[in-house]
Amino acid sequence: MPSKPKSATHRKKAAPAKSDAKKNDVKNVKMKTKKVNLLKLYSEMNKLSHDAVDKEVIKRFKVIIDTSEEDITKKNLGLILKDPKSVTISDFNDSLQPYIKHYLFLMKRNKRLKKA
Repeated sequence: MPSKPKSATHRKKAAPAKSDAKKNDVKNVKMKTKKVNLLKLYSEMNKLSHDAVDKEVIKRFKVIIDTSEEDITKKNLGLILKDPKSVTISDFNDSLQPYIKHYLFLMKRNKRLKKA
């Protein structure tokens, strides 16, 4: 009985397995979900940062954004950015609270520095 030519065996390896295709789809979905509102808050914090401590807090906030599955609402983001005095920290997820507090601190410090 004749054996298969070597070129025929190489063609079969090109098709990916079904389980690999499912894994790639899951990765693509995770990559596509962006936390737009958290990223806007992150960029605003970057604009207000002055020292190494601020940069470190912002760096950790970015890690939280990347690992978190939730985003804040656009309404909450507008409240934080436009009217920081009326923000209730307890309305937000526990993992985000320190960073929102730091943003509020940055806003107060920025106003204080502008007056001086």
